[in-house]
Amino acid sequence: MLIFLEKVADILGVAASFAARIVVIAVAVILFGQVILRYVFNASLPWPEEASRYLMIWAVMLGGSILVKDEQLVCVDFFDKVWSKRLIVYRNLLFRVMLLIMLAVLFYYGLDQAIYSMNRTTTATQISWFWPYLAIPVGAVLMLFQMVVLTLRDVIRGVPEDQSPSILRAEI
Repeated sequence: MLIFLEKVADILGVAASFAARIVVIAVAVILFGQVILRYVFNASLPWPEEASRYLMIWAVMLGGSILVKDEQLVCVDFFDKVWSKRLIVYRNLLFRVMLLIMLAVLFYYGLDQAIYSMNRTTTATQISWFWPYLAIPVGAVLMLFQMVVLTLRDVIRGVPEDQSPSILRAEI
């Protein structure tokens, strides 16, 4: 079961990474076009700033799930050398449960806000506010799933000694 969940987590991670990259590229193209229009042709469009703002929210929320999957959230680990392995396991489990609760709350209220805003439209793009607000529950549920998989992995297999390298774990 855990192996299946890890494979699903990998697939979701690749999909979220691909989507986030496409969204960031779209933001760059939109803003570059707006700059060219404004400073070269002395004309600008009303929607690029608003569209790029909402797309960046999507990119951040999608990217958050990748950070959770690769365990790249901010952590204080300088006590890990002096703490016993058992204490580190309990600490990690406590933090993961706290994050699971926080992400569940974020999903619940984000979905509530998206549904509440369904009948209103944005100023410049004239799309429903549902779509920008939907980034919050989608990102939260992706992060929640990744966190559940990590928590189950730690409970079943224990905390891994050495994690395999990923793009995010590359040493600078």
